[in-house]
Amino acid sequence: MNTDIATLHTETVEGDGFRIALHRRGEDTHVKQRRPVMYGVYSEIETESMLLRFNLNNEIVRAEGRGEDWPSDLEYLKRTAGNDWVYYSTGGYAGSWETLTDASFPAPVSFKIPEPYSEVYKMVGEYYLPNLPYETNTILGDDPFASPGVRRVLNGWHDEIEKIRNAADDLPGRFRRFLDEAAQNSPKRLQAKAETLFGVCGGRTSVLPPDARHADYDVIPLNISQGCLYKCRFCSVKNDMPFSGHTRAQIRQQVEALASFYGNDLYNYNSIFLGDHDALNADEEHILFAISEAMKGLRLRRSFMHGVNVFIFASVASLMNKQDAFFEKLDTCGAKVHINVGLESADQETLDYIGKPLASAEVVRCFERMQSLNGRHPNIECTGNFVFDDALPAGHIPAFLELAEGPVTASPDKGTLYLSPLCISRPSPGTLFEFKQLKTFSMLPTYLYIIQRI
Repeated sequence: MNTDIATLHTETVEGDGFRIALHRRGEDTHVKQRRPVMYGVYSEIETESMLLRFNLNNEIVRAEGRGEDWPSDLEYLKRTAGNDWVYYSTGGYAGSWETLTDASFPAPVSFKIPEPYSEVYKMVGEYYLPNLPYETNTILGDDPFASPGVRRVLNGWHDEIEKIRNAADDLPGRFRRFLDEAAQNSPKRLQAKAETLFGVCGGRTSVLPPDARHADYDVIPLNISQGCLYKCRFCSVKNDMPFSGHTRAQIRQQVEALASFYGNDLYNYNSIFLGDHDALNADEEHILFAISEAMKGLRLRRSFMHGVNVFIFASVASLMNKQDAFFEKLDTCGAKVHINVGLESADQETLDYIGKPLASAEVVRCFERMQSLNGRHPNIECTGNFVFDDALPAGHIPAFLELAEGPVTASPDKGTLYLSPLCISRPSPGTLFEFKQLKTFSMLPTYLYIIQRI
């Protein structure tokens, strides 16, 4: 890592139809904001047709169009470490209309919910909806990748760099080096680098915990295990491997490879995802060892971003089998630890229907322990996933509400419940209406699950 990054100042140069800024400072804390936010230290190129932003390895990470064909000046494209382009849409900030019906009203009453409670925020807990370029839960809005302006930027960003590079031959050396490296990081090279990341981790991370939204999905994947316990029939993101944990040597080797992969841009990361699909089932000491190694080897505490986050998946069994002493150590590991548990349903008929080999009583006990952990440990948050679909047995919703409406033993800000529609295509209007009703009754924060990968 370039140890001088923290002391570098922003420098800007303008040319014929372009502007280049090096080492700009964005937000150093992840925030919920209704305007585009850039995090960390970055560089940018602005022309009449595009705004392009680059990480500390001079790889493109953000892009916006300029001109009438760009959908909105509040929306943007973001490129992930896995080389996916994700379109962040607002869903509209004009607010949303709600209708109340009651026997005491002579007619339905319609009223507008103001801007801070936009449709997107109500659904996913964020002011921006990540629209993904692959099959997933298409929850709101149209397909932005069909927009001419979005296609223009996706297909033309590299040509825009080359055009400036070829025309501006009198730039100061540091700006010339930046342009040369940005041009070398072509779409083909970025895809090859993403494949390198997948190789380091033993495969592509097929899904991130929904809590990763709190870090805008900017997490470094560190696999400490493979596979999961249950192999549930409904799940579309699992693999066929039996569960196995990695050794300390494998974890240390992976940390070293990740540090080399992210290079200078480690400075912009303060969060890790401990994979794979049920990493909490790994040996307790190996989990704590992995967090400690990542703190040191990935320099998480020295990040431009404040704080350290650890995201991890858990099953009912892995959470219930861990002793209280382990959670006490986890609470003092120096990070905010987000544990996302696959509960799916507290109704036995539904569990049988989706092929999850659990008794409903086990789910209830796990939910109760999650609430207890949230109440006792300030640096641990347990969140839960539930399935959601029109076709589920009738007992699923009442069983969910019995949990969600119950007494909350921790802060009402903790313990988010995520509902995951089983349908991969857009949920029906009836399904979304039912979700809004459930959200109203739930005593805990309740949102739809956006299934996003690395």
